[in-house]
Amino acid sequence: MINNSEVTNFSTSPQIAGVMPNDSNIEFIGVRKTKQVLWLQNGNNHYFTDLPIEHYNLLKSKYLKDHKAVRFLKNTTDHLVQQVELYTYYMYGDVDSTPDISNGILSPSENFRDTQNCPSLLWDSKNINIGKHILSPRQIVIIDLIATNIPDKTIASILGISHKTLDFHKSKLFKVVGVTTKLDLLKIAMKYKIVA
Repeated sequence: MINNSEVTNFSTSPQIAGVMPNDSNIEFIGVRKTKQVLWLQNGNNHYFTDLPIEHYNLLKSKYLKDHKAVRFLKNTTDHLVQQVELYTYYMYGDVDSTPDISNGILSPSENFRDTQNCPSLLWDSKNINIGKHILSPRQIVIIDLIATNIPDKTIASILGISHKTLDFHKSKLFKVVGVTTKLDLLKIAMKYKIVA
């Protein structure tokens, strides 16, 4: 006898953008080892050099408006296409469920860092955020140090500030992201892919 009362429940977790055959959104994938960029669309992956010109131009335009990024990446390579690919890597290198290009519109930068001291953190167009709060470079460093589980006294010493000043910065950070403890801060930082 067949039991017709069972229902199959599928996961409601978000899918990676561009993975499904009917998903025309574009998701960039940064390859950490080479800093190359692949992109997904309609269930297929492609090399960065195969990106349609209208999408490439969106990235190029945003890149050329960010003078700090241009200054940094011009020292890496003389080729504009490679500069734009590196810019894309640093801005959109993480794989997630939010499309990087949707309906011809480029999304804001992702919370992706190649390394803790990623050069993109100094660029005008790169933001690391928790919810709607854009973290300052100091706040990112504090989160990184808290994640190492070293005492606050040591964190203050590393930052070259007093313990009281560190408490002030932590209190302000906790308030803007809506937490009350270090553990809660680390949980939300992990949720937003700021720390691993």
